Amino acid sequence: MTRWKWCVVVAATLGLVPGVVAASAARVRDASDFPTIHAWLHTGAYQDSTILPVPNVRPQVLWGDVYPCPGILGDRPDSLREQARTISLRFFRDPYAESRPDFGGYRIYRMVGTPDTSQAVLIRRFSLNAGSELTWHFTVMDSASGKFRCADYPSRIGTRVLTPVPDSLSSVITFVDPDSNGNYVKTCQRLDALGHCIDSVFTLIAPAGPHDGFRTWYSITYEALNTSDPNYEDLFVPDSSNGYANCTTPGDPATCPNLNNKLHNLVGPIEPTGGPTRNLEGVGVVPNPYNGHEAWDQVGQHEIHFINLPAHATIKIYTVAGDLLRTLHHDDAVRDYESWDLTTDRGHLVASGIYMYRVTAGSFAFQNRFIVIL
Repeated sequence: MTRWKWCVVVAATLGLVPGVVAASAARVRDASDFPTIHAWLHTGAYQDSTILPVPNVRPQVLWGDVYPCPGILGDRPDSLREQARTISLRFFRDPYAESRPDFGGYRIYRMVGTPDTSQAVLIRRFSLNAGSELTWHFTVMDSASGKFRCADYPSRIGTRVLTPVPDSLSSVITFVDPDSNGNYVKTCQRLDALGHCIDSVFTLIAPAGPHDGFRTWYSITYEALNTSDPNYEDLFVPDSSNGYANCTTPGDPATCPNLNNKLHNLVGPIEPTGGPTRNLEGVGVVPNPYNGHEAWDQVGQHEIHFINLPAHATIKIYTVAGDLLRTLHHDDAVRDYESWDLTTDRGHLVASGIYMYRVTAGSFAFQNRFIVIL
């Protein structure tokens, strides 16, 4: 459980027009100071990121903007719910980055089995770009004050009032995978007699994953604000240190390394799980057979998982001759797997071969075999 008590409150659908976030010249710093995004992970669903009704406040739409102020909700404690195959990613917003005139939002990528960012899959955008109004649910940066602000309409209907929001309420974004991942797609709810759509809604379509027991990494980047074309790309921030000395062509910013890159803002690993099961016949070993140097192994280490376990179980691993090699004790109400580093109780690495395992939970038992190739 994180010590931070605040998260961004998703309050209403938000419509933004390009240019709503503008930066003053006084807030522009050298690109070499471009901030790292600080993030952390939890297994389970962080609940304070859901859409919340705001009592006694009826925000009016003006200039396409709807921003109920989260500050009126008062104190909200941390709230992490155990949920199978679910990961909560939380990260700090950065006032300097959001004050840039080219800031267009945040992009979240996922990597499974390896932190190789070349295999990163984009799973969520929080965007200020036109056409992406459904993806941004947060307060905006007021460039004049450098503070997060929202628009409130107390009693003067039609009068737009920018209300400052405490940094503690607006400085953290919470993303729940897979509950809030995916892209918004317009789907038809009802057809007329001719087959034409007469009732449609936007639905969040999530990609596959997270996957049980696989190490998972996430990366967050800043999205660029679209200018002439709807590119929806990562923001390009050239490394200007030492007079652009790190660029392929000295002095040419277009050839410089991008300070806003996936590896720069990588967080993980974390292992999602399907949740405990009571049926021991579903217990298995992954991968089986195990081949040395699997992609999901850490460098210089080996690891297999016993999956679909109940909350409390004992796993004993034997040779085919019946010699006991290792005893593992599983005690986890959230994760349904137990890892094994292929070493014996004495710390020796096992050899290639066929092995037996026996899982006991209470008065029930199950056994099977698996193969190790090293």
